[in-house]
Amino acid sequence: MEKFDREEGYCRMLGHYVPFNYCRTMKDGVPCHRILDCWFEKLPVKEYLQENYTDEEIAQILEPPRPKLASLIDLIEKAKNR
Repeated sequence: MEKFDREEGYCRMLGHYVPFNYCRTMKDGVPCHRILDCWFEKLPVKEYLQENYTDEEIAQILEPPRPKLASLIDLIEKAKNR
């Protein structure tokens, strides 16, 4: 899993270069949902995902994040219920 960790690529979300290990562990040890978009030109990232994750896990990884507004509404509702 760590064979590409030292490779660096540009992160469109952060606006600067990051190593691959950041992208593959970004969400509590799970790859960023943009990993294919950012790395397909430099690394065989699709094959990497297929070798290290199940089809179900890959679908979850590549699922776009929830809109920020929806997340904020959920947090407000949780706070109200406390």
